[in-house]
Amino acid sequence: MSLAWRTEGQGPAPGRFAEQHRRDLEDEAMTRLLPPAFRGSAPEGARRRTIGRLSLLLFPLGCALAALAIGQDANYDLLNYHYYIAYAFLHDRLPVDVYTAQLQSLLNPFLDLPIYFLINHTPPRVEAAVVGAIQGINLVLVYAIARRIAPSRVVAVAAAVAAGVAGGFASEIGNSMGDTLVSIPLLIGVLCALRAIELTGAPSTPAPAGAWSGSPSAEGAVGTPRRVELLWWAAAGCAAGLGAGLKFSELPVAIGIVLGAAAVRGTVPARVRRLVAGAAGAIAGALATSGYWSWYLWRNYDDPIAFTQASFGIFHSPYVPRGSLGTSKFGPKSLAEAVVYPVYWVLHPLGVAEVRFRELSMPLAYVLAAVLVILSCARAGRRLVRARAGREQWRDVHGGAARPDAHADADRYLVALFAVTLAVWMKVFDIYRYIIPLELISPVVVYAAARRLLALLPSGSARRATAARAFVPGFVAVCAICAASAYPGNYWQRAPFGSRFFSLATPAVLDNGRVDAVAEVGGQPMGFLFPQLPARVIAIGGIGNLLTPANRALAHRALDRVRADHGDVDVAFVDVPARPGLSTPRGTSRYLARLGAPRLVARACDVVRAEIGAGYQPVKFCRFGPAPPTR
Repeated sequence: MSLAWRTEGQGPAPGRFAEQHRRDLEDEAMTRLLPPAFRGSAPEGARRRTIGRLSLLLFPLGCALAALAIGQDANYDLLNYHYYIAYAFLHDRLPVDVYTAQLQSLLNPFLDLPIYFLINHTPPRVEAAVVGAIQGINLVLVYAIARRIAPSRVVAVAAAVAAGVAGGFASEIGNSMGDTLVSIPLLIGVLCALRAIELTGAPSTPAPAGAWSGSPSAEGAVGTPRRVELLWWAAAGCAAGLGAGLKFSELPVAIGIVLGAAAVRGTVPARVRRLVAGAAGAIAGALATSGYWSWYLWRNYDDPIAFTQASFGIFHSPYVPRGSLGTSKFGPKSLAEAVVYPVYWVLHPLGVAEVRFRELSMPLAYVLAAVLVILSCARAGRRLVRARAGREQWRDVHGGAARPDAHADADRYLVALFAVTLAVWMKVFDIYRYIIPLELISPVVVYAAARRLLALLPSGSARRATAARAFVPGFVAVCAICAASAYPGNYWQRAPFGSRFFSLATPAVLDNGRVDAVAEVGGQPMGFLFPQLPARVIAIGGIGNLLTPANRALAHRALDRVRADHGDVDVAFVDVPARPGLSTPRGTSRYLARLGAPRLVARACDVVRAEIGAGYQPVKFCRFGPAPPTR
């Protein structure tokens, strides 16, 4: 018998073996909270698994039906740039037009190409149903993520339902802004990370006889081979990079997916390896979806991320004035406000979003995570004091030699992902819809943080068992409250479905067979109009805040082409209600003069209907010519 144990009936000896025995007993009480993958349950029959997987199709189907019920997408960003930048990329319009969609003309168009195809080649109802069904894949992924850490399908379904009706996600069903589309690869990244954690704690072949605990050969006795784990971490980073490359505003979520690996227990070299693998995968994924476009911007605008307008002080493009968009009205204004920000927006949603919404799982996850971090720090501090006093081994404090605990590591990873993403988002991007992927997994984060808090209970088996029995029903009740109280706002502007998505007749003032320049004035979104006009028309956006010398040269070059073909200079603006005669917005002539067309006045105007689904808005096109001589 080992000297580490007393004689039979006396229990374990003091020291780290007694501490390990106590943990084993506590873990037995927590077994019912573990998913089948971690507690070794018997596999289900193939027929039952098939039925369960097919039932997951109800999530995409439900989102498709919801998109049809809400109506045709007519949001500001679609009318301004989402449709136009895909058209400009496919028809090489950026060298011809001049910031038709303002600075957003330089955004990565790859995310919008499928939407552009659906709008042009399918009926509007089909487009809405397809987009809604694709967005429903998010809920399938939320279910899969929950199943990685949750004990039953009831918990996973509750988490997926709460995510599906959350204010941010529900408001974008059938919508083309992309936040609920790039969330798919980001959630796949979370799923890959959880798989890596599961493999890290999975049993493997026994260590060779005589291998000491620090040798490389002993590493396989605890988990899967190192290279397999790192491949999964690289896959997680790659999926995150794919999403962030498609839409740069999702960068905080990608950073959280990569840096969350540091919260998984292990030695310092092991944690560094995970971070390096995740970061390498993220770079590869981002290059796959944004590498070409960044190279294009670098070649033509001297800035690979010109669309950010700030470029983080690294690049200084002559085409992009610094800070011309102004300061965001969102985001915390002080450190004290940042500390309570996720709770603040429950009462003041317009302080973080363009439309009103309500969603409770993210603030709840934030509160639970904050309490968990405070208690964990306090507990670690007490153990550190005991270790220095010689009453506890140092390795028990930092956990480097502790046995793998995959479910605890998965919980820690999700909480760390949540905290890192939220911190980076508040610092860099502060609009709520940019963290919809975080909103989607917030119910799962609630579960993970609550389970870690339950594990911190300093009680005996009776209290722990009681808490374990009430845990799942309590979580389902919380999800029900979050779902019942969710409010999605105004669905980002919708229109009744029509036979065509967009329709615009060619105005009479442009029907001259020559190259014309059409300048946008008035501040309304009009990027979607120009793909409906003849290809010879040169579009000039409302670039009053972008008129650097380099951009002014672009406008002069466009006007030179018009003069060489003896064409006209026109303006287009939304006119509700349509004003008769030659009336134009105030300052139009001065704006044209700034572009390089001085002393022009309106000569003829034509009002046409820009149809959006079954609705429309009148748009006035006015031809400008030289002012009459003054006597």
